[in-house]
Amino acid sequence: MRNLILNSAVALTVLVSGHAFASGSYGGGGGGGSFNAPPQRQVDPVYEQGKAIFRGRKSGEPSINYCVVKDGEKVPVKRASIKAYKKTSYEELARNLYNCDNPESLVAQELTRDSLLYVLYYLNKRHRLNLKGNS
Repeated sequence: MRNLILNSAVALTVLVSGHAFASGSYGGGGGGGSFNAPPQRQVDPVYEQGKAIFRGRKSGEPSINYCVVKDGEKVPVKRASIKAYKKTSYEELARNLYNCDNPESLVAQELTRDSLLYVLYYLNKRHRLNLKGNS
């Protein structure tokens, strides 16, 4: 599982950077246009995908109540409970992310690899965990 998560973290990095490059997010900005136009809101599609999966709004994905291990107990993912994983790794979070409805079941076993990566990316960015790709 360790290699799967490490390889997945690398794949997520490639996915995010590849998407930003393809969508024109990197580099050179656009051209002269109207000064009256409001700035466009930057949307992170990987974040939005992870958010949809996490909240159970993505069709074809299981609806999961997410829990993390905190002080030896499995508690729902909230700002306070996930704070313990700040500056750890994607792998560490994945190893401690469970389905609250089935506390013996790791989320990594219930989601596809890509869906898990989206959720981990979302949690990392949403809660400013600064997770590392390698442990």
